[in-house]
Amino acid sequence: IVVEVKMSSIKSNFIAKDFARRVKQRRKTLMLPMTQLAKKLGVSEPEYTQIESGTRPPSRKLLTQISIELRTSEKWLVEGGY
Repeated sequence: IVVEVKMSSIKSNFIAKDFARRVKQRRKTLMLPMTQLAKKLGVSEPEYTQIESGTRPPSRKLLTQISIELRTSEKWLVEGGY
């Protein structure tokens, strides 16, 4: 199933703390260390830390990469629910 999430939707509906909480929750469920995920995503640890703490939203491309690495949908990361 392919879920299309438009960038405007991400910006208008983006609640940073909820997104960050879902990313962190999913990463921990997969027992994936933050350092390892940052490396897989090709970003620095400080940059990834900002994303996971909710102080910086990811780019559209990075959102896609995060969802792939965390084996979940972009829609769930951005909006929650299922």
